[in-house]
Amino acid sequence: MTYKYGADFESAMLANANCGGENVARGMVMGALLGAAHGASRIPSHLKDGLKDSASIAKDIEAFVATVKPPPGLQ
Repeated sequence: MTYKYGADFESAMLANANCGGENVARGMVMGALLGAAHGASRIPSHLKDGLKDSASIAKDIEAFVATVKPPPGLQ
């Protein structure tokens, strides 16, 4: 499913939710893979902004990235 809808984050998440089964666990993995592959800018803002505590989540993500991203020149 990630391969089939990989270019369209929202379609991938909707297809996952609609197929049932272990869609929560699968959606978590798909979201992580697609987010890592394409970056947060490719995730539609209406999917992020509607999250409870979205501002806090964004700060946590920025802090994590700052911690694991190598300094300029070492990339």
